[in-house]
Amino acid sequence: MEFFFSENIDNNNIILDSMEFRHCIKVMRNNIGDFINIVDGKGTLYEGEIMLIDKGTCQVKIKNIIQNYCEKKYYIHIGISPIKNHDRLEWFVEKSIEIGVDEISFINCFRTLRKKVKINRLYKTAITALKQTLKAKLPIINEPIDIRDFVKGCNNRNNFICHLEKKKKQSLFSFKNDILKNSNTCILIGPEGDFTLDEIHLCENSGFHSISLGDSRLRTETAGIVSCNLLNMIQNL
Repeated sequence: MEFFFSENIDNNNIILDSMEFRHCIKVMRNNIGDFINIVDGKGTLYEGEIMLIDKGTCQVKIKNIIQNYCEKKYYIHIGISPIKNHDRLEWFVEKSIEIGVDEISFINCFRTLRKKVKINRLYKTAITALKQTLKAKLPIINEPIDIRDFVKGCNNRNNFICHLEKKKKQSLFSFKNDILKNSNTCILIGPEGDFTLDEIHLCENSGFHSISLGDSRLRTETAGIVSCNLLNMIQNL
């Protein structure tokens, strides 16, 4: 089974162009009359028949529509400080989507080394990961925001912060009942130099629980992946 992506949907027709055209026609060798699956990134799966191939575009006639395809009953939001190496940032986006993240926010902290991210490039990575995992809904990827503004506007029901300060911290599994009851969770992951004490206190005073991801000191992007995976594990116990 193979998925293709398009936002160019009009009435009963879908147009595949550029990368999706090459993937569908040049790589997968589909032709007129073949049936393919297309997702729109909003949660809908379209089953359609290729009707026309012309000048780098492919026209598909919709035969069946499946709304809320593979919809989850819980929500995972990872707030993460952008890391200096953009390739590893792309790796985080790719793998977190494969695991099952719903929203990614980039938070600028005092020790953040990269203040800007290439959202358009990450968007392309996200689409590739979406198709890889045969899902239909593209996660939200937010522009970088100051941690103070993020905390102020965060409206998830369960909020956690991962940091390396030597203070009493519980594991994510200690909050299993809350996570299962209020299935809308946000976890904050700090920069390579960790959150400052002021930032930790800011989050804790705003209702974020300090948690530990284990004894090992993880890279920022690895901590983001681990957090996402743990939340999915708890929801699927």
